[in-house]
Amino acid sequence: MASTCIMFLNALSPSSRCCRNGAFSPDPSQCLSSMSLSKFKNQNLCSPLQIKRFKNRNVGASPVVFAAQSNFLRAIQTVLKVGKDGIEAGTNLVPDAIPRPIARISVTIAAVMASLFLLKSFLSTAFFALAVMGLSYFTFIALNKDEGPKGGGGSTSVEDSLEEARRIMEKYK
Repeated sequence: MASTCIMFLNALSPSSRCCRNGAFSPDPSQCLSSMSLSKFKNQNLCSPLQIKRFKNRNVGASPVVFAAQSNFLRAIQTVLKVGKDGIEAGTNLVPDAIPRPIARISVTIAAVMASLFLLKSFLSTAFFALAVMGLSYFTFIALNKDEGPKGGGGSTSVEDSLEEARRIMEKYK
């Protein structure tokens, strides 16, 4: 997936070798340099410095917590990078007659508003589904509260339970 994205981004950049006179070359091997491929193939999840720190520490929960925090921070950094790239791509779509800072701000505002609209839509749908499930559950409970448990487990007093236990024990003596 990462190599596909890199290939696509390299194909879009005018300085890449796969663009000849503004035309796209269909050969993907020209778009990816050996440097970028080797960088992605040899990429580790943990740097060698982090691995040394893990080996030097006592075995415990701290490496797991550190790894979870690192992944969370890495995810936030990735989201920010993707957002910046999206804003730059949207800014490039705006005509050159509009100054770049104004275009960047307007594209950012539009993206934030679209994101908030999608978040609101998702949350309202989720809360509506939860409300319908809760209403149906409480309706079911309200309509069936008169019916007690069926079978032999319906006795409510302690004396009845003890009497039934005595009968069962006498039966198997």
